Amino acid sequence: MYDMITIGDTKLDTFVVLDEASLQCQLKMPDCQLCIAYGEKIVVDVVASQIAGTAPNVATGLSRMGLKTAVISNMGADGTYQLAIDTLKTEKVATRYLHRVMNEMSSYSVVLNYKGEKTLLTSHIRHAYRLPKPLPKSKWIYISEMGPGYENLYRQVVGRAKANNIHIALNPGTIQITERKTFLFDLMKKTYVLFVNLEEAQRIAEEETLEIHRLATALYKMGPKQVVITDGKRGAYAFDGNYLHFCPIFPGRSIEATGAGDAFSTGYIGALMNGQLHDEALRWGAVSAASVVGFVGPTKGLLSVAKIRSRLNKRPSFRVKEM
Repeated sequence: MYDMITIGDTKLDTFVVLDEASLQCQLKMPDCQLCIAYGEKIVVDVVASQIAGTAPNVATGLSRMGLKTAVISNMGADGTYQLAIDTLKTEKVATRYLHRVMNEMSSYSVVLNYKGEKTLLTSHIRHAYRLPKPLPKSKWIYISEMGPGYENLYRQVVGRAKANNIHIALNPGTIQITERKTFLFDLMKKTYVLFVNLEEAQRIAEEETLEIHRLATALYKMGPKQVVITDGKRGAYAFDGNYLHFCPIFPGRSIEATGAGDAFSTGYIGALMNGQLHDEALRWGAVSAASVVGFVGPTKGLLSVAKIRSRLNKRPSFRVKEM
């Protein structure tokens, strides 16, 4: 039996550092624009190309925490597929459910890094997503970003997870949130933990408010037993229907932000699977995210349980706050 099976796109991320760029910014960060000279040939530093995607990122992180994980993903018959196999095997993540589809491409992204902030250019390939038969036994399933064609898989997860008493963690992608199909809301009704950032929470709840308690309550009423809302450098929140807790970011250097949200989810779920409550899970998530942004790429900074606990023990003043 697996502790966690993650489902979603597995892709190749290429990380590019922009030097000759100008940042034109208003007073608030969400209004910033990254500007580069149109029509120019700009010299960039390509730092790395790595296997990425929320599904492999979370599976890798939980594997480093000593849990048995696997990834279910559709990929093209290309070099990215073999690189994914090799990378995940190194991380002790099961790859038997990586499905190679002939005459299709794997998803990919280009990550533009400027002054520690990322701008993501991403492509999701349409696939006929489906669950393997029989569904492998697992305590948890984590549903993440996918391209077009996800609807049937969402429907399958609702039925099979309930029948097999599996906890669902859900981190819907841009396509799922934008389309707002009934499949998303049906899945939310069966979800144990919903992970979204602030903007995603507003879009799903159809609320413009910045009042977190209102947003978290609106999402909680849609079915999840726990709602986790991340807000970048401003921290994160968790709501269980009774208590709303806030956790600031954990101190550390910030080099490149790709995978911070995935690392936070990894730490949070890893805490739950180690018997922690949602307030302590916030702290584990914050430590995990802070470690990942100290490196280029989404997985190099992922930590073991022992390292997470060690870093928290060294900062006893780092606490969550009940709102």
